[in-house]
Amino acid sequence: MSPGRVLGFLIAVLLVLALVGQLLPSDGLRIGGLELGFPSVREALFAEEEAAVDISDILAVEADSAATDTIAVDEALVDTAAKPFVFDASKLAPLEDRIRLHFPEQGQSVLHPFFASLESASSRSRPIRILHYGDSQLEGDRITAYVRNKLQTQFGGNGPGLVSVADIVPHFSVARELSDGWERYSVMNKKPKAQGHDRFGALSSFSRFTPILPDTVPPDTMVHTATITLRPERKCFGKAQAWSACRLFYGWHRAPLTLSLSIDGVEAGTELVEPSQQLLVRDWRFETTPKEVVITMKGTDSPDVFGISLEGRNGVAMDNIPARGAAGYEFRRSDQALLARMYAELDVKLLILQYGGNVLPNLQSKEEAEQYGRFFSAQIARFKRMLPEAGIIVIGPSDMSIKEGEDYVTRPYLEDVRDAMKAGALAQGAVFWDMYDAMGGRNSMVSWVKADPPLAAEDYTHFSPQGARKVGELFYTALINEFAAYHQARQ
Repeated sequence: MSPGRVLGFLIAVLLVLALVGQLLPSDGLRIGGLELGFPSVREALFAEEEAAVDISDILAVEADSAATDTIAVDEALVDTAAKPFVFDASKLAPLEDRIRLHFPEQGQSVLHPFFASLESASSRSRPIRILHYGDSQLEGDRITAYVRNKLQTQFGGNGPGLVSVADIVPHFSVARELSDGWERYSVMNKKPKAQGHDRFGALSSFSRFTPILPDTVPPDTMVHTATITLRPERKCFGKAQAWSACRLFYGWHRAPLTLSLSIDGVEAGTELVEPSQQLLVRDWRFETTPKEVVITMKGTDSPDVFGISLEGRNGVAMDNIPARGAAGYEFRRSDQALLARMYAELDVKLLILQYGGNVLPNLQSKEEAEQYGRFFSAQIARFKRMLPEAGIIVIGPSDMSIKEGEDYVTRPYLEDVRDAMKAGALAQGAVFWDMYDAMGGRNSMVSWVKADPPLAAEDYTHFSPQGARKVGELFYTALINEFAAYHQARQ
């Protein structure tokens, strides 16, 4: 047989196999106990093992030896005594290029006000604030907890920061117990018809112990009693377990409210709060961290409770603010005046925005990815108007995988979304941190899932607790190295 006929025969066989492969189910065909499967043309011609990225150097990264990860709560100073600031850059881990922060044209100077605040944090009369917004990757205080602990150990501060009354996933750094009747209202959910406002506050949600009623309907005559019990969570970092201040953010109740506090079973005071149509802040201070704090509210109409901050009297406070399914669009639906007022009360010095993953499943083109980047740029501009003195760091999406044949590969348009978010952030004078690149880049999620212990779940999207800690290490390494450069230049 001539070579031409042999070649023609082989091509004909491949075409027949391809046709059969298209007609059979993708997972094969079962006939009795026999299972038949045919490879796709791609698999037949280009068969290869699932791509795996070498992440051994990433696994070896340790943030710094100066910041202890865990300390006993009894050793965690409730308040950091004012003392000269000392920083030892020799204990920092080396910084790889793929882990670095990316700065706009203004350079590192956009973070100088924040770095200056860090230097003076332990001598201030109240903590400096970092808000860490993001999607479900942050739920439960993941990623945030590690970064917070490192910053508080280095620069002073205590407590888990601002927490919701009710949440989808429990906050891992504080134990909460609620009485019956509490309901959560989130900017991510469809508003009830009776809710005639968009006042969700800094946590993008609020809680109530009586139903929302239209303004035309007077409150019920029944007096309702609701409690919020807060305890240090003994399984979290020691710095988060110690707090000397409890701050309640609430308001917009149409009937008198009785507000009381008990500390370790002893009543510490009761007060009557007149009806209010504005943001109210109630501060309680403690000499030592209570084992249990109970906030009791009584009234015919619940206030909107925007959150409770458990913090020290100085140092750093860092808030974990996740929103499941969020892509950053939700801020447009939140009352800007209340946001600005609450940010001012919190004294926000740094805003971290971690998004991008939830937009990927819906993208059909590079143009749509670029459109999302333009939206995100406009959102950054909105924050800059509310927080003109605060630094802003945008964290791009992690690697996320989908299954193609037998392999898991990076989702389509992920790099386009990353590039669009980076361009938008830098254009607005914000800083960008490339989580995708820091993980190892394309197809790195496969290696994170297969690591021992696993750094990501088998959905090839979400980090495991160990993976969340690793991301925290990588981000903190990038941030603290830039601070070190700033601090050294001032010496």
